[in-house]
Amino acid sequence: MPPSISDGSFRPISYIVLGLLATAGPQTSYELQRNVELSVGFFWQVPRSQLYAEPQRLAALGLVSAAQEETGRRRRTFAVTNAGREALVHWLGEPPETSQYRDPAMLKLFFMDAAPELIEPLARRRAGELAATLRFLEQPGLGGVQPSHLRVLSWGRTTVRANLAFWQSMLDDLEGQR
Repeated sequence: MPPSISDGSFRPISYIVLGLLATAGPQTSYELQRNVELSVGFFWQVPRSQLYAEPQRLAALGLVSAAQEETGRRRRTFAVTNAGREALVHWLGEPPETSQYRDPAMLKLFFMDAAPELIEPLARRRAGELAATLRFLEQPGLGGVQPSHLRVLSWGRTTVRANLAFWQSMLDDLEGQR
């Protein structure tokens, strides 16, 4: 029986691999990992080990093909199959699950009344991280040429700017309280 979305055969990592292979072409697991770091990794965390295991699992299901070099490093390059593309398109047409926002700094801030002296260091650290992320996201040429990738990049820039403004306003408030 072919795998289906409802039987648990497909997970977000499955669609990440299928999507990257469908939109960026054949890749090794290392290339997939690098592409995740530069793209979906900003809004969907993926353990590196999954990017090495999942393409092989999808190959066993017939959703990607694998070609191994005969000599040298014997790297395996994966490409999406027609069945894999069909599974991806089916998933793209389904309504998304309700989103969840997970921010460890926000979780700490929620409980910061227990140690208010740690608010400023947290805010400074988070503002610095966000400023660095924004500098990266605003590099010329980032995002390639695919319209959907550019839309998500625009969302990322807007989201990071808003988060940075929040943390900076907190720092401004703390400064005003002195």
